[in-house]
Amino acid sequence: MSRIAVRAERLGKRYRILHPNAPRWRDYLMRPREAVRRPRSLDVYALRDVSFEVGEGEVLGIIGRNGAGKSTLLKILSRITSPTEGRATMVGRVASLLEVGTGFHPELTGRENVFLNGMLLGMPRREIERAFEPIVEFAGVGPYIDTPIKRYSSGMQLRLAFAVAAHLAADTMIVDEVLAVGDAEFQAKCTSAMRDAAGHGRTTLFVSHNMAAVESLCTRALLLEGGAVVAAGPVREVLGRYLRGGPEGGQAAHYEAADDDVPRDLRITRARVYGPAHGVPIQGEDLHIEFELEARKPFRRLQCLIWIATVEGSPVCAFSNGDYREEWDVTPGSHRVTVRIPAARLLPRTYSMTVQVVLDWGAERLDELGGAVRFHVHGRDVLGTGVALLDNRGVTWMPAEYTIEAVPIPPRAS
Repeated sequence: MSRIAVRAERLGKRYRILHPNAPRWRDYLMRPREAVRRPRSLDVYALRDVSFEVGEGEVLGIIGRNGAGKSTLLKILSRITSPTEGRATMVGRVASLLEVGTGFHPELTGRENVFLNGMLLGMPRREIERAFEPIVEFAGVGPYIDTPIKRYSSGMQLRLAFAVAAHLAADTMIVDEVLAVGDAEFQAKCTSAMRDAAGHGRTTLFVSHNMAAVESLCTRALLLEGGAVVAAGPVREVLGRYLRGGPEGGQAAHYEAADDDVPRDLRITRARVYGPAHGVPIQGEDLHIEFELEARKPFRRLQCLIWIATVEGSPVCAFSNGDYREEWDVTPGSHRVTVRIPAARLLPRTYSMTVQVVLDWGAERLDELGGAVRFHVHGRDVLGTGVALLDNRGVTWMPAEYTIEAVPIPPRAS
């Protein structure tokens, strides 16, 4: 059994903020008796009773929506801030990458900042010199290594900061959402470096909203909600809870028509798009489209046309029950239409859906729901390679098989 590298015991962090109904100076002058009775401050818990352990060489993913307490937890573990309650124990050297430029002095050059970070970790100068060339090569900032950091772009600062954290002799690496700043190539390099570090026994705490990266890198995950731990365990189980709905993972996208005073023979009253277990759509999982119709009279050979497009307006696909020669005869009343798209190959981005109810392939349009339903597809490691397919690939991906073989070169004619 591996040794414990990180231990958090009943951690809590309380902040005191100004009360929304706190009296102003004018209140003390105009209504002093009432002003002194009104509360002036309010205690807010960013973390409450957080406990967990991380073994040596383990990669723990910490997930949750914005404001759940993830960054506060990492700042406590990095010794940037102190907990109000409980305690945290870290074994060995700790390298933190919490935001762009963390640990860098803007007036110093890239070279000087590398040596400064190494000395802060307690490394001898000789060890830093041995790691210097790999750091510069990984970051790709060789021509600018003797330029002051303040001249670097945010992407250059991020690459150098991650290279320093990954190559210097830290026992535990703490990485916040800053990897989202880098491009796809750099994210792939970071993912590979973090996996190699874990293979060499380095403990990593990883916070990200990129579920594909969390799934591919981490063995366990921690789900925070309102500053408390609501789930902990194998990464797939925790991600499933996060994505299946509730306020943490997000709700299925839905639309509900307002009351219409204009009588119509048929109208779409509500619609929604959802993924597994009626939660948010997930990349590579079944996608469900559901909408309800209200008919005032019977119709024959009814068709429903569905378009999916990006929010920028680029069309992705269109389909209809008429494609399968399954036109419907409906009677007066309410009807629910459910469409299942198995293993939807949509890349993680936001889409919009348009629904038309027509007769004779649009010769007569009965009702239209134009782009009123927007839904976001969450990413995951669909290929199982550890490298996420990002939205810069387009809107979809194609499974492929690759082979390579040597081809003999024919001799040249004399």
